[in-house]
Parts: sequence; structure tokens; C-alpha cells
Amino acid sequence: MADETWAGVLSLANVKTYIMPGETASSTWDTPLQIIVDAVIAQVKQEVGCDIVAGTYTSEEVSGTGRTDLPLKHWPILTVTTVTDVDGVSYTVGSDEDYTIEDFCLRAPAGWGKGYENFIVTYTAGRATIPRDIVLVCYEAIKRRFQQMKGQLQGTTTRSFPDGSVAYSGLGDRFTKEELSVLAKYKRLRV
Repeated sequence: MADETWAGVLSLANVKTYIMPGETASSTWDTPLQIIVDAVIAQVKQEVGCDIVAGTYTSEEVSGTGRTDLPLKHWPILTVTTVTDVDGVSYTVGSDEDYTIEDFCLRAPAGWGKGYENFIVTYTAGRATIPRDIVLVCYEAIKRRFQQMKGQLQGTTTRSFPDGSVAYSGLGDRFTKEELSVLAKYKRLRV
């Protein structure tokens, strides 16, 4: 897919093709469907703990831990433009310099001084392409919520399909166990 932003992958046209084949020309459901799409994207970001799509984060204030790792809020870290401390001291990337870049943190052999928001970092983090299994989770969650909104699953505890049965009992706006297991692969590891 050419546009690897959320809007590109989960465009209204793509979503309508997935959940309502044959009805894609109709605009009757466009507004509520877009609200569902936006809500699912926000819930994926919340579940994973960051935006999946690569983005640049400017002058992010980060608290030093006193350890060798300086965890950043967004990941995986792709590039780092600048790192300075509150006193204006700049740090240089590279194995022979001040720090190296890891997926979730900056690693400094000498450690990062402990303090509250005592480092300012500008960097790029995220993925160049949205993982296809996350896209499928989004499509399925959007489809389920759209059907619930239209009343097709109102009061349904289990709905059977030719390939098996899927439980919808009490899901509301939550993800299924299978969807949560996919999203769990992309969560930051806690150390």
C-alpha cells in the first residue's frame, strides 16, 4: 500500500470494501463508520502503548533513571536527531560516543543522570509500514462495531458462521482474546 498512514490503510473506501462489499458506493454510513474507524485506531494505540506509524517527536522531555537506559515514549526508535540535558550539554550517538540506539531506549555505558525530565530528545520512532496483522485486527474490530451499531448483533451472545463460531458476548468496545494476543506482540516490554 502506498500510503502507510492510518488514514491510508484504513481509508473509508478500504474499510467499506472489507465490511460491506457491494455497498461501497453508498455514503449512508460514512459519518458513523469514520467515527468507528477513528475509535478503533485510538484503542489500538492505547492497547499497544504508542502510535504504530513512524513519526517525529520533537523536544520530548525524558526523565533520567540513573541507569544505563533512557527509555523514550515512542518506539521502535529509528533515528535520533538530538539529545541534550537541561544544562545544554549535547550527547553524540555511536558505540564510541555517549550512547547507542536500541528499540526502546538510548543506552549510555556511563549512565543517564537521574532526574525529572532532565533530558530533551528529538527522534523518529515507529514502523515504516503498519503490520498486516494489526490492520486485520482493525478491520475485524471495525466490522464488529459497525454491525453492533446497525443492530445486527444486538443482544447476540454467539453468532455461528460456516467456518466456526465467534463469541461476541459482552465485548462492547473491547477486542477479542485473539485480537489482544496480536496486539500484545507490539507492546513495549517492561524491564
